[in-house]
This record gives sequence, C-alpha cells and structure tokens, in this order.
Amino acid sequence: MKNKKGFTLIELLAVIVILAIIALIATPIILNMINDAKKSASVDSAYGYIEAIEYNNSMSMLDSTKYPKIEDGENIDISTITNIKLKGTKPSSGTITVKNGIITKATLCINNYNVEYDGKEAKTNGTCGSSEVAYKEEPILEKAKKLVYENGTCKTEGTYNYMRGCYIKGASTNNYVWYNGFMWRIMGINSDGTVRLITDENVTAIPYGARKTAENYATNTGYIHSWLNDYFYNKLNSTKSIIQNGSYFCSETIGATLTDDTVRTTCTSGKEVNASVGLISYDEYYLAGTSSYLNIGQAFWTMTPYSTSSAWGVFSGVSAYGSDVTTSNGVRPVINVDSTSTITKGDGTTSNYYVLSENKNSNITGTLEENVTSGEYVKLEGKTYRVVSKESDGIKLILDGYVVKSKYGSNNTFTTTSGIGATLNGDVLTSLGLSTSDKIVETTWYQGDAIDYGFKYTDVLNSTSNGVTAKVGLIRVGEMLASQSSTILTKNYTAASSYNNATSYWLMNKYTSTSNAWYVYSGGYAYNNDVTNTFGVRPVIKVKTNLTISGGNGTWDSPYEIKKENI
Repeated sequence: MKNKKGFTLIELLAVIVILAIIALIATPIILNMINDAKKSASVDSAYGYIEAIEYNNSMSMLDSTKYPKIEDGENIDISTITNIKLKGTKPSSGTITVKNGIITKATLCINNYNVEYDGKEAKTNGTCGSSEVAYKEEPILEKAKKLVYENGTCKTEGTYNYMRGCYIKGASTNNYVWYNGFMWRIMGINSDGTVRLITDENVTAIPYGARKTAENYATNTGYIHSWLNDYFYNKLNSTKSIIQNGSYFCSETIGATLTDDTVRTTCTSGKEVNASVGLISYDEYYLAGTSSYLNIGQAFWTMTPYSTSSAWGVFSGVSAYGSDVTTSNGVRPVINVDSTSTITKGDGTTSNYYVLSENKNSNITGTLEENVTSGEYVKLEGKTYRVVSKESDGIKLILDGYVVKSKYGSNNTFTTTSGIGATLNGDVLTSLGLSTSDKIVETTWYQGDAIDYGFKYTDVLNSTSNGVTAKVGLIRVGEMLASQSSTILTKNYTAASSYNNATSYWLMNKYTSTSNAWYVYSGGYAYNNDVTNTFGVRPVIKVKTNLTISGGNGTWDSPYEIKKENI
C-alpha cells in the first residue's frame, strides 16, 4: 500500500491566502448588497408611510373620528402624527409637507437611513443626520463652463457667440440659480470670464423711458436704466458685491426685424453701456432662439432701440416687436458676476437649483429685518408671500397668488369704505387669517396722482398724495414685484412658464381717466382698464420688522416661516 501524503505547509498557506483574497473581494460586495437591500426597504417603507397618510386624509372625509385629517402645512413634525397604520417600518423621526391632503415633500428617518421625497420620488440620502456626499463648492465659472464649453472652447452645438462671449442657445434645463431673492438663469460666459445671469421672471413693468428717448439708454437717461441701477440694485443684499460693473451691454439700434444674415454678434464702439445691471439685447434674444429658456411667456423689454421713440420688446416670450417707449413692458434684470463667486448648493435643475454666494443649506433664524431681501418668500398663517421691500414701518409683502377676482370700484379712488379697498380690508383680511393678527401693521397706502403712459417710476413711488390708512393695500406700478411671479407662471416649477398660469390683477394706481385704473396683464405688462371690469386681487400687507423666523430659508420651496406665537 502506498503512503498517503497530506497537504504541505506551503499548500495550506496558499489555500488560506486564496480564501482571504476571496473574503476581501466578497465581503464588500455582500455588505453593499445588504446596505442596498436596507436602503430599498427604507424607501419602500417611506412610500408606505406616505400612502398611509394620504389614504387617511381621503378617508377622513367619510369618517373624521376614525381618520383624523392631517391638516395642510409645511415641515410638519411626524412625532405629532399618531393615528397612522401602515405596513413596513414606521419612520422614527422626520417632517412632511402636506398640500390639499397630499404629501408634496418629506424627510424621513427609517432604519437609520435618511429618505428624501420630492412629491414624486423617494431616495435615500445618507444616514440620519448626515449626507452621503458633502456638497463640493465650486466657482460659478466652473458650472457655466460645463454648460457652454467643450475642450476649453465654446461648444459647436447649443451655444452662440456675442460680444466675444459664449452663451446658451435653446431650452436649457440645468442653468437655474437662486441668488439674492430671485431665481436666475445662467446665460453663459463673457469675454472676461464673468458669468452672465438673467432673472427667470419680470421683476416689474415700467416704460422704457420718456417719449423720444429710446436711443439714450447708454447716456443713463432711460427710466429702466435708473430703475435697474438705483432702485433694483440698492434693494439687493450685501452679496451684490459679486456683481461686476462694466461695458457688458449694448444699446445699438435695430430698425428692422433681424434675420440670420443681419443679426449682430458685436457691438459698435460707443454703443456699449457701462452698468451694474442691464437688459439683454434683441440680438441676444434672437441668437438664443425663440424656443429658448428666455421664453417665459411674458412681455419684456430688450435694451435695443428701434427708433428714437420705440424700443424692441418681446411679446409673451415669443415674438419681438418695436414698442413705443412709453409702454409699460416687463423688466428682466441682467447681471454679470465675478467668476470666482461660489455655488454653495445644487445641480442647476428646478428641483435642485444652484445657490450662489449664500448659505441656503439649513433653516435660518433671527428676525425678518435681519434676514429678508426683496424677492424672497415668507410663509404667514399658511399663506405664501414675497418680500417687496424693507420700509421704516414694516416689511412689505405681496401674496404669491390671487385671493379673489373683483371690480376696482365705481371709480378709480382707493378707499376702505367701498370697492376693492373695502374687499381687501374686510373679507380678504379675514381669509388671510390676519383680521385679529398683531403681526401686521396698519399703515398709509399712497395711491398717488393719476398717471398716463410714459410715467417716471420715481414720480409714482415717491408720491405721498391720496394716502389711505389701512391694513391691506395693493402694489403700485413700477414697484418691485409689480408683474407676474415666476412661481405663479410655472406652478411652483412643475410646468412650463406661461401667461396661461397667471391672472391679470389690479394695481393701486389711478389712470388719468377716472373710470380707469392700472393693472398687470397675465402676460406681464402694465396697462389700464375700466374699473368695472373684474380682475384678480393680490393683497399687499406690511408686517412688523421684529417678527421671529422659526424655519425656512427664504427660497420659493422653503419660505421663511413666521413664529406662530405673538411677539
């Protein structure tokens, strides 16, 4: 019989090494599979919890004692919700936002995984109290390069050249930037490396200038030039230091409709405009294409004169036209920001927009006066408003929507005893939940003198005639936000921007005929109409400057929340 030999020491060591290698390879894979399974289970449980709450709310209409309704609200702590039965793991903590009985946003901690829900889809985002990946801050120039550059030069597709810069052409969907109270769109990169931005909405509606002044924009006599560089610029917060002043704008006349053969990509010497804030030129609008991101379904001015008495505008965001300078079209500010200014959050989409030069990663605390900037959003008694301005006797807010439709009255005088003034300070005040509130300020609302087309905005906003003491008023023509809000036009960024999503609404001002008052059309421009016609109503209030912020950060999807307790 032959002797049987066992494994040698070397063979045993070789087997052990092989097993160790297999373990090293397999263990992470197995652990990842386990983690992925846990994440998937957490997401499934989140969907189950959301469905359970929505089912509860639908059943509450049949039996509110068995199914107590979870009322609409922002960032509701789920620890206050005790009557929900569901299959799967119940979240240990978190918040939900409910609108019309439906959950539109949720942050839930399930099995120690943070699950984020945006109204459509749930995803895990690290463990509870952390994020999977810390956001990497980058200069805005790097973000803009990804939009318009390829191998260090302007892309051959989806871009255009203008004044030696490179800009976005077409319907970009990842160039959204939140900055200084407004949603902006990255246009592209200027020749000096600064980044060009345009607001995603009209921020007011005013005349281009006095009659026969269209060609004088470059000499700073245009009403819009003053509005942008004095009124608008001065209402921005301290981060406006990143806005560069320079010859970034062109006021060269175009007397006929542009074509591919006649469009200009340069600006004639002497027609450049040196400013901090300006407008796009008709050339830029044409080169971007009528179906581009510049199409917001609104009428707005370009900087380009048509003649000595008219300038080029865009009608409903599609067709361009020469309009008399006395017409009150919408105004979309354009700025150029330092290339090193930092993007602190986001990926440029509507659901995760870039945030420029400010921290919007967490709730902000303090008082309204310490924090708010014109354009920002504020939640008060369940209603969302936008900040018009900080004033000596309070923070002026305009409702980000419409409460009712109403006639202005029997004539165009604003009064609290009849017409729209009585409606505002009666039924509307009650519907806003503010009839007994100690948070709002009774103040004087100045209607001013009757105005015709071609008015100078300073004459309107500085007027102290025809004052009425009341709790609720209306916005004045030429004032900040006296146009259509981007969140109204896009249904909170769930739809394409369109005038069909907006409603024409009354302004405070008298027209020169006593039977007419000013209003903002759904298409974004200001005009006059008969006071007996019915238009929408957007209430304007003033709140105390020392109201305490209890949550939110002032953006459209996370408005500042006012502490419910009386101050």
